[in-house]
Amino acid sequence: MRKPSFITANYVARAKGYNGEPNWGVHDQATRDNTSADQWGFICRDVARQGFKAIDIWTAHCHWQHHDREGYPERVKALCVENGLEVTSYAGGIPIKKPADLDAPLAFMNRIGAPIFAGGIHGLPVADLAPAVQDACQRHGVRWALENHPEKSADEILNKIGNGKFDRCGVALDTGWCAIQHMDALDATKRVRPSLFILHLKDVVAPGSHDTCAIGEGVVPCEQVVRYLVETNWSGAICIEHEPYDRDPMPEVKRSLERVQQWLRA
Repeated sequence: MRKPSFITANYVARAKGYNGEPNWGVHDQATRDNTSADQWGFICRDVARQGFKAIDIWTAHCHWQHHDREGYPERVKALCVENGLEVTSYAGGIPIKKPADLDAPLAFMNRIGAPIFAGGIHGLPVADLAPAVQDACQRHGVRWALENHPEKSADEILNKIGNGKFDRCGVALDTGWCAIQHMDALDATKRVRPSLFILHLKDVVAPGSHDTCAIGEGVVPCEQVVRYLVETNWSGAICIEHEPYDRDPMPEVKRSLERVQQWLRA
């Protein structure tokens, strides 16, 4: 069943008080340093209060290297359950030097109840990446969905996951990054549809810009993408993504959710 989900990276700038600093790495580190069960509980309650039934856990809120202590991953999972939120993915980036480096983050995913890693896995040659991830995902019973960032075409995205040869390797298409790289998001959606595990629905104010906005208020054809997926009976999670540095994203995320729900019903 298609369902809208909330990516907690929407709160990228919350730890620093939405100070407007346009530096993802700085906010990522601040989030890691300030995360706690109390903070996560606030997020879950806030997300559920807006009407979401699903959530994607950003690695900065529950990191396999930094937060594996005092039962925190299990508490993160429990708070999702308590608030009626299905965990649809673990979202972020995994740097590796060798295939064995995948074991720790994928095992951690099982502890927080995430079935898909939605993001980038970096460090191996492209030819070796998908086979290594396929093997690791089989061992841990999870899947990987590549989130496009630097890729400039659907062919480049598909090449990085082995062009559909591996059933545990797919795509987390980020429609905002399509626009940033001057790709047509609807065309890219159609091209990767057979390998689309999860959708990161993001809108931006202008081509080439990462200045995100409410879904349907920028240049990305978000409504057309959602309606195409409905028409073709795609059944994955549609993750609403909006990551402003200078304000609480939730009012605009709420507006986005209402639009996406309308498109899903049509």
